Amino acid sequence: MREGHLEIFEILVKAGASKPACEEALLEASYHGRARYVELLMGSDLICPHIAVHSLVTACCRGFMDVVDALIKCGVDTNATDRVLLQSYKPSLHTRSQRP
Repeated sequence: MREGHLEIFEILVKAGASKPACEEALLEASYHGRARYVELLMGSDLICPHIAVHSLVTACCRGFMDVVDALIKCGVDTNATDRVLLQSYKPSLHTRSQRP
């Protein structure tokens, strides 16, 4: 991660980025393993608990332990549940075939 990107990100969060923008950024940061971004966003008080839980599940599924640690340190409920859609590489497994 380039230091300039982090500085720009910090400025945007501190300048009052919208709640939906911050929540989307948290999900993306969790998906891409950006623990520092996760910490900044969780410190903004603009993240709903269910979005934080979804980010935790995403980071767990992708194996980003540093992101998982950051979310837990920021108070994400580890006992919460989140619905995750699992997809197969074979689309025929998730569609119902229509047979006569």
